[in-house]
Amino acid sequence: MRPATKLMIAAVALAAGVGAFLATVAARGATRPAPRQPVARWLGLSDEQAKGVEAADPTFSTETEGLRADLCGKRDKLAGLLEDTQTPKQQILDQVELVIVAQEKLTRRVAGHLVAIRPLLTPQQQKQLMGMCASEVRCSAPCRWREGGASPGPARGGPPWQDGQSGGGRRGRGWDGR
Repeated sequence: MRPATKLMIAAVALAAGVGAFLATVAARGATRPAPRQPVARWLGLSDEQAKGVEAADPTFSTETEGLRADLCGKRDKLAGLLEDTQTPKQQILDQVELVIVAQEKLTRRVAGHLVAIRPLLTPQQQKQLMGMCASEVRCSAPCRWREGGASPGPARGGPPWQDGQSGGGRRGRGWDGR
């Protein structure tokens, strides 16, 4: 056989091997179930419930990701303005307003999601999720305990990924696991 023929056979064999490998990988990926969201695992949602939650609000993850990024950017800018002793008062106040608007958009979006998925949950799952949300709202509202009221205490019953413990908290990773 000529060297050109051997080279052609080797190239065809290599291409067939790579194609078979890629087809196998693609077929395996198509049969695997999608990974469950941390909240779905924490609540113990059935596969049917998880699908229902996704169908009830399919754009929630992507929309909140964008809203969170916007809020973080606005907070970072505010932090920079606060650190700069030469920043004019009005510039700081204007940036505070932008942070408030961004936080409001995110809060409204999350509240809308909770209301949309609540009917899909069992009473126990509703209590678990809404209880954790209520704890987070209380932790984010320091006005309740700064004026001599009762200390809110640690958040209890939150998802385990937030602080690596059984309860909730703000010391660890957030909703997205980071």
